[in-house]
Amino acid sequence: MNKSECQAAAILLGAAIRKTFPHIVFLGSGVDEEGFYASFRDTAPFQEIYFPMLEKAMKEWGKQKLQMREMLASNAAELFTHKNEEILAETLRGSKGVVKIVQVDEFFDFVDKPIKYSPHFSLLGFRQDGAEVRVYGAAFSTQKELKNFLKLHRQYAEKNHKFLGKALELYEGSFWHPRGMKLLHILMEKWRNTLSAFGFEEIRGENPKEYFTLSGRKQFCFFHNLEDHIFSFENEDLISCLQIIEKWMIIFDFEAKWVLLPSREKNISQALKKCKIDYVEGETKGLKHQRVELHIADGLGRFKCGPFLECEKEKISFSLFGNLADFVALILEKTEGELPFWMSPEQVRLLPLGNRNFENVLEIFRKTQIKYAIDRDDCPLKEKMHRALRVKVPYVIVFGKQEEEAGEMKIRAYGSSHDHLLTIEQMKNFLAERNLESQ
Repeated sequence: MNKSECQAAAILLGAAIRKTFPHIVFLGSGVDEEGFYASFRDTAPFQEIYFPMLEKAMKEWGKQKLQMREMLASNAAELFTHKNEEILAETLRGSKGVVKIVQVDEFFDFVDKPIKYSPHFSLLGFRQDGAEVRVYGAAFSTQKELKNFLKLHRQYAEKNHKFLGKALELYEGSFWHPRGMKLLHILMEKWRNTLSAFGFEEIRGENPKEYFTLSGRKQFCFFHNLEDHIFSFENEDLISCLQIIEKWMIIFDFEAKWVLLPSREKNISQALKKCKIDYVEGETKGLKHQRVELHIADGLGRFKCGPFLECEKEKISFSLFGNLADFVALILEKTEGELPFWMSPEQVRLLPLGNRNFENVLEIFRKTQIKYAIDRDDCPLKEKMHRALRVKVPYVIVFGKQEEEAGEMKIRAYGSSHDHLLTIEQMKNFLAERNLESQ
């Protein structure tokens, strides 16, 4: 998605909403990582049946040249007050400098990005929270890009991270289930081991400069609110810090691109070239220092910010996750919930049948350091298998009277409809190999 095309679509959507529903309180329009949107307040329920009407109005206005001009923020606030757009006026009141105003018929809005109209857009949905409604969509340069996106979007209902997080019993909303907490701990441990190998020690605290002055340590890291913070007070470490991020990303095999934000300083761009890392120029975010970001594709091919690196005079700061919860969401959408063996919060589920002694099986799990769970419920085997399948446990082991007497176990891999019989020793070797392969 092109942001200038999304910005134009956002303006047109705002104009269409204002024209179609003149009684609403318009809250504004904009662009985010998911596309474009317009928000408003209305007491009546919004419905998807309004989409064709809104899209038609957007395309009719899009044929006209969108008028954009600059004016002082104070003058723009007065304009919006005159047009009864009090929310927009309040947003600009007290602001200084110049803002860009776009006019569509009798509708006015302000923008912070260039605009370029494209007829290749689609409204995708809406969210309503009480009286507040946000309608959102996506815009592209070509019809082919839009068509491919809409094809993915139709399949996205059962492939987006919110659906998968709930289905896999990892998280719902802001709440993380026990399985989800295990996944977070696994990723955090991988993070610690990776950084430790490069000489970074974990600390507890939130002021890196103060800690450096206090301790003299030049490389350290910490977690705060599911965000990782990594610091090096050795400016010559810039190349090695970029290489750490590169090696980290190889583990997850994401589709990603480096985005360099504009800056007068050239240290990061020079380091990227020395590392032979391709990058694209990003948009200015008003940063006082240099910054490069890794943008990762989600399940719809939209790029979202993940790891990043910033370079200041006295220190380098970077992150391998960005935000851990967002990173997990990207992992789920890439893998469609079928997590790699090493990352699975539950690698094996044991399904004992009847009152069996399976201590020797548990001993194998402990020796091979397998993350396991036991389904002890007194219910049919078919139901137990279904529960394990629903949360995509990599391997399920059935252990009943027949298996106990034969000294063998039935093991079934996720996605397979066939069981394999393995002896205790074969099982031990198999799980040890799987653990070794995933490291």
